[in-house]
Amino acid sequence: MYQKEHAVYIDIQDEGIGIPSEALGQLFTKFYRVDNSDMRKIGGTGLGLAIVKEIVKAHGGDITVQSEWKKGTTFTVVLPLLYEVQYDEEMISTNDNRKSVVIVEDDKSLATLLQVELKESGFHVRYFNNGEDALNSIHQQKPEVVVLDIMLGENKLDGWDVLRQLKENTETEKIPILISSALDERSKGLELGVCEFLIKPYQPSKLSKTILQLLLKKQEHEGEIMIPSDKEE
Repeated sequence: MYQKEHAVYIDIQDEGIGIPSEALGQLFTKFYRVDNSDMRKIGGTGLGLAIVKEIVKAHGGDITVQSEWKKGTTFTVVLPLLYEVQYDEEMISTNDNRKSVVIVEDDKSLATLLQVELKESGFHVRYFNNGEDALNSIHQQKPEVVVLDIMLGENKLDGWDVLRQLKENTETEKIPILISSALDERSKGLELGVCEFLIKPYQPSKLSKTILQLLLKKQEHEGEIMIPSDKEE
């Protein structure tokens, strides 16, 4: 770690197999994985470095990479020094106009990426990795939209259970619910009252656009659209 002008630099180095030069330009792309199956088996979703980049960007910084094949890789994180970062605390504390979204997702990596995307799109986000906590929070403070995964690991409630409980309660039955799942069970979801169904993997920006469309439909359904008249009164 070292300092240059008004930023701090952090180098993370290894002496591994390196990264092919043709892959460096796509390394921080969501869902991208380097094809090194001939060297070792790899897993994961290809979200790790994309999440790192989003976190670094959220702190006003940047991350770069240099690599030499079969010699190692160096990632460099650049962060502005604290006194260079300015926050409008009053604006943050009094910003009550943001629409609230609840994410129920047991994949923490994906949930982090979705949170970053929605926050950058102007939403207030609450995240839960299990149905029980999500239901309690939703009943206490109703969100504008719920983004719900079907498979919730070892939790007592899966996504279908959460969906049914929300739809059976008169206080929450009208909250738009968007399913985000690797399982293509669109028909079942629509029968149970789901508004939209996104099949993983998908670009996080698609989630923001879909939620905005849901909110627009909800607004048109609940209120009147005023159309200006060209006639003079």
